Amino acid sequence: MPVTVTIVGAGGIGSHLVGALVPAIHRGELVERLGGIVLRIHDSDLVSKQNLAHQRFLPSEVGRHKTMALRSSLLQFESDLMKVEAITEDVRRASDIGDSDLVVVAVDSSLARRVAHEHTSRWLDLRCSGDGYIAIDHRVSRGQVDSLTTDQPPMSCQLEGSIEVGNIQFGFMAAAAHGAQWVLQSLREVSGDPGTMPPLPQSASISFGTLGRLELLGEVEV
Repeated sequence: MPVTVTIVGAGGIGSHLVGALVPAIHRGELVERLGGIVLRIHDSDLVSKQNLAHQRFLPSEVGRHKTMALRSSLLQFESDLMKVEAITEDVRRASDIGDSDLVVVAVDSSLARRVAHEHTSRWLDLRCSGDGYIAIDHRVSRGQVDSLTTDQPPMSCQLEGSIEVGNIQFGFMAAAAHGAQWVLQSLREVSGDPGTMPPLPQSASISFGTLGRLELLGEVEV
């Protein structure tokens, strides 16, 4: 059975994460050892002109579903061992992620986050604002996960007005790189590679570096 990786969100973080990840894992010993990889992308949004400044889309793709546009751009990497599935719906319930082996939440939705946190054993929750990002995963203590997952209105990863004035902040790229590395190393763990470790949960800023580590399960605060 192939390994299923689900990416929730195809915006600033998700589009760049998928664009980096698929070429990296589409061939070679890892995908062969796993028996194949299915990568599913969930998002109901359409590409808008405003998205073009910081998301992995072309002007010719404006008006298309983001997931369909991403899949089209990656078709040449598909094979018997590598499949990309575009799902034009948001994640709202456990059945939406099904039996996914790895889930990455890359959308500002408390509902999608809770679905991933509660219904899969290996998950990563990526969030960004401006040039900073936070990466939370299944290794973080439950109390800290819950405290960081409160209900709030969805927000863009870009600061207010930054797109209009041309002051794009690249925290989404840092988050996407963390996510791609996390998925690849997690796949190596699933395949039985010894000594592999996904990047640690953390908050970081491009300007100021690592801001802090998150408390992991089993750790005792001093």
